[in-house]
Amino acid sequence: MCLILDVNILHEVFPSPSADHVAVNKALTNLRATMVYGGELRREYQRAGWFRPFLRRLDQQGSAKVVPDQEVDAQTEEIRLAGGYRSDDPHILALAIVAKVRLLCTDDDNLSTDFKDRQLINNPRGNVYRRASHEHLLRKHCPMSRR
Repeated sequence: MCLILDVNILHEVFPSPSADHVAVNKALTNLRATMVYGGELRREYQRAGWFRPFLRRLDQQGSAKVVPDQEVDAQTEEIRLAGGYRSDDPHILALAIVAKVRLLCTDDDNLSTDFKDRQLINNPRGNVYRRASHEHLLRKHCPMSRR
């Protein structure tokens, strides 16, 4: 498991990826990367009805893994109580901590800042994929093919 896709970027990755997100789409569809979701992010994915068929396919081929909602939700509550984050996405930070995933694909500036904040995500620190020039982050966090 190596990647979290924020709901705000889904339309850039699926069905027809933007130039900046072709590498993410290929990594997921070619079984080189595994995205994780759970808790509030799972619920956000469910509300994005157009994305459900893509998620189902990723789940079936093993390119998506669900992290138990209760684990993510409990960690989310801990982060909310502790504070110190800027974004409205403590559930993404919680998912990264619970799943031990340190690569996030998002266009949210506040979430990007939070994800790279050593006080919130550490050991190792988080990285954010935003554009094609960040393809090296996929190689770093998703180094091995699962074939």
